[in-house]
Amino acid sequence: MSKIVGFLPRGPKLRTVSPAFTVEPDRIHDILEQSSNRAARRIRRPVPEPAARAGTGSAADSARLAFDGGAASSVSPPDTSRRVSAEILETVSVVLRRQVPIRSDEKPRSWFGGLPMMPDNVPWPKSISLGHPQRGEIPLHFLGQICCAELPEELWGGLGPRDGWLLFFIDPNTRDLDGRTEGCQVIHTRVLGSERPAPPELDPVRDGTQTAPHDGHSGGAGGVPNTWRRWPVDFVTVPNRVVRDGEVLRVAPDRFAHVLYAGKEVSDAERPPVPEPFTVRMALAVLTSIETRLAKQPLKPDLPQTVLDALEDPEVYRALRPDVSALQHEIRELEQSLSAAAETDGAKPETDLERLWQLEERLEHDKRLAAVLDRFPSPVSLRNYRQETIRANESWREDALRDLRDIINQLRSDEPDRALSNGEWADIAVHLDQTRTSYFEFRDTEGSEQGVQAFEQDVSLSGLYNAAYVRLWEYVADYYADPEHRPLIPADVLSRFEPYWRRLNDNRPHRTGGAFDGVQSEPKGGPTSRVLLLHLASDDAMHWAWGDAGIVYFTISTQDLQDGRFENATATLECY
Repeated sequence: MSKIVGFLPRGPKLRTVSPAFTVEPDRIHDILEQSSNRAARRIRRPVPEPAARAGTGSAADSARLAFDGGAASSVSPPDTSRRVSAEILETVSVVLRRQVPIRSDEKPRSWFGGLPMMPDNVPWPKSISLGHPQRGEIPLHFLGQICCAELPEELWGGLGPRDGWLLFFIDPNTRDLDGRTEGCQVIHTRVLGSERPAPPELDPVRDGTQTAPHDGHSGGAGGVPNTWRRWPVDFVTVPNRVVRDGEVLRVAPDRFAHVLYAGKEVSDAERPPVPEPFTVRMALAVLTSIETRLAKQPLKPDLPQTVLDALEDPEVYRALRPDVSALQHEIRELEQSLSAAAETDGAKPETDLERLWQLEERLEHDKRLAAVLDRFPSPVSLRNYRQETIRANESWREDALRDLRDIINQLRSDEPDRALSNGEWADIAVHLDQTRTSYFEFRDTEGSEQGVQAFEQDVSLSGLYNAAYVRLWEYVADYYADPEHRPLIPADVLSRFEPYWRRLNDNRPHRTGGAFDGVQSEPKGGPTSRVLLLHLASDDAMHWAWGDAGIVYFTISTQDLQDGRFENATATLECY
């Protein structure tokens, strides 16, 4: 059943509504009556063209927006005196809300990603590749499937099917989706059919030529997939209303996710938490990324000729040497001060304790630097230090790679989706952290009194792990969308991720029908001759980023919708 969420009031002004606020069916009929729209009665006929009124302006003039002085105001409907006979007035829109949590005990009727369910006699759609025309016709990627029987009667002004399913396909590897029928296809089937395997020649959902979500996590999982993760959706019917918020036109109210998922926690974080690996596959993703970086990264101290030239000045070279004795004296004085404070009132100032810890760390650093300068007391001898360090680091790297590859090979011999045992990753993490080396680099430092400074480089295997590249949170989403593997997710990880999966990127929901929040275009209210079949926003949970965090949407003319000519539907990409 569709849920009716009322986030806009009866009157022309926007008001704030509690997330638990709902609109009863009689209220919807009231809205329809106010709009003079008989779509709820399923009258499938064009809106009559009204008689022209004297003094009306042009079509462009009639689209001007009205302000009422508030921070957010309803946009006045345009002058409809020049309305064409094919136009309809939409009163509702349907938001396609991903299920969080996913209800695995029921068969999804509508879903994003995964594979389509369509009759055997319906071929998998193909299209000329817009981004790579030399490839000719290629299979399109399946976006989602919508159950028409659950759409509200008044959607699309009462036009369109209310039986069967609408299936959406697209070529995601192009920026050339600009309102043409190429590169997309919409299919209406009256029967569900069986799940259709993807064609073997179907390309990855991202081929590396277009801006899209980073796929570093796919390196340890067999490459970029050719389908998106399957995620069931529910329908939420909302009034179709465009409002002005300052200088911006929008459709969704602020923090709309909190309304859609009323009563459930919604995270406003732009990035999910980084989990620790809890399966063999996730551990391999981390370890193979470290292996790749370690195999490519030369550990060579920086010692440019400009530094050597500067160090020819004895004063500059002497300034490099730290005053270990003075630092030890400062530490002793601070320790005595803290002891005296403890004897008087038992309290140790936090700032002094923190200062002591910092000085003790600096002392260890300065001792290591002093030892290097004792062994290499001249600029010429520092060249020998550099060569010695290169050889030592190369030996360290070979040993580290050998041990790391032993761990990787042991894990690869295991079932990839086996849950790691308690403490298994902790033991690996200790090895990664303890496998380390350090060395000093000498660099020019403009503006410093010394002119040259020594910087200690501390390299560990754990430090080579780039969480932003590996993106373990994508594995969590993959497991979540798969009923078979969902039990692998630890309870504490699930509790942190479900609120994040409820968020809306840029406050844009997925929807069908009505106006939508554009990126390069403004939402439009009032009568229309072209309706929205599907609008998909960028969505981290689905791993969708259209262009660069934009939107993609399908539209169709009211006449083609009434006649069921879905082959005339077009797709458009809008991005920043």
